[in-house]
Amino acid sequence: MSSDLARVAVIAGGLSNEREVSWRSGRRAQYALGQAGVDATLYDADETLLDRLKADRIEAAYLAVHGASGEDGSLQTALDLVGIPYVGSPPASCHLAWDKVVAKVLVARAGLPTPAWAAISARSFRELSPTQIIRSVLDELGLPVVVKPATSGSTLGMSLVSDAADLPAALVRCFTFGDVALIERYVTGKTVETVVVEDADGVPGALPPAEFANPDVSPFSFEARYSADLISIALPAPLSAESTARVKQTAETVHEVLGLRDLSRTDVVVDEDGTPWFLEAAISPGLTETSVLPLAAAEIGRPLGELLADLMATAKGRGAGL
Repeated sequence: MSSDLARVAVIAGGLSNEREVSWRSGRRAQYALGQAGVDATLYDADETLLDRLKADRIEAAYLAVHGASGEDGSLQTALDLVGIPYVGSPPASCHLAWDKVVAKVLVARAGLPTPAWAAISARSFRELSPTQIIRSVLDELGLPVVVKPATSGSTLGMSLVSDAADLPAALVRCFTFGDVALIERYVTGKTVETVVVEDADGVPGALPPAEFANPDVSPFSFEARYSADLISIALPAPLSAESTARVKQTAETVHEVLGLRDLSRTDVVVDEDGTPWFLEAAISPGLTETSVLPLAAAEIGRPLGELLADLMATAKGRGAGL
């Protein structure tokens, strides 16, 4: 298929807090595609992007933009409007996955376990009684809880709160990264990430799940998440055959429930009983040295560049449009 890809783009960067991670993913995608015989051009997601893509007559694009500008559906809408096919989910599905609260509601309705939660806006926290809100949250969810922005990624703004006195500061920190805080009951277990990749017929299939652990630092440290010497990755994840099957089925179900396309990543916590608890879904899995997609592709003996080239060929054949 790669022989059909003459003018293709890898789009990275953007203006979100995840810009540097995005560049790392973008450079990895460009290199991998080159290894597969595809000469891809790397573009920054800035104000010149659409004009440059049109001028260069780009036939398909791989989106490596992380954060709001690349995962909330805005970039996808713009590409659809100018007629450039891309790998990844359509705008409406991006919106569903990007908002963790919406994603949790839809996944729970599908019958999948997800930790109990409460969502609080920065405005309500300011205008109502913060003390009463915090007391009610603790009465409902108990401790510990995880506090994270409802719309963000890469562990930015996340905190594990084990002491009630620390919850106000965790919320304030969270609000610096988003207008809504998702407070989630902490589930003890293995943190497992699973990538789903669709075949040429659009059938989603889960790759081997990976367990991520930060044994010596905070599990929500941004630096640790993207530093190979601070994070421990086990692939395949050390789970029973039954639990592995449940994790993979969960990822495939999430992919379908949210209407995702081409590829996605689902994060769960697997408890001591082997039950996977849904945390969130990503429509643009990272490609850094600590990202699950390149590792899982290698685990099944499929070169990353070949996988990306196949997805780009599918996107080119599908065309663009809202």
